[in-house]
Amino acid sequence: MYATETDFVFPSVRNKGRKPLDLGAVLNRMIKPAFAKIGIAGVGWHTFRHSVGSMLADMGEHQLTIRDYLRHSNLNVTNQYLQATSKTKRLAQDKLVDAILPSGSLSASKSNLIQ
Repeated sequence: MYATETDFVFPSVRNKGRKPLDLGAVLNRMIKPAFAKIGIAGVGWHTFRHSVGSMLADMGEHQLTIRDYLRHSNLNVTNQYLQATSKTKRLAQDKLVDAILPSGSLSASKSNLIQ
């Protein structure tokens, strides 16, 4: 629809591409109400940034890659965005148990550890 070099990446269809899409309005009119329907409040654009950062970390991406992807200038800022998932914590625990205990000594009860 809008394909010239001067067109906005996310144009406002209502304004026939003369203005960019109002992302604040999209958040308030569509995204927040959708989350409110399922009982989640306090959603904003940074919610998605935190989710993307944590998902990239969970997929094993290097912190410097995540920093660049989120366009942070400082790795300390990026680290504030990352959260370990339950799956990642379980895998780390399994590796630690395997490193500490003799092979097979806890195989039957290993799955009963903190989950």
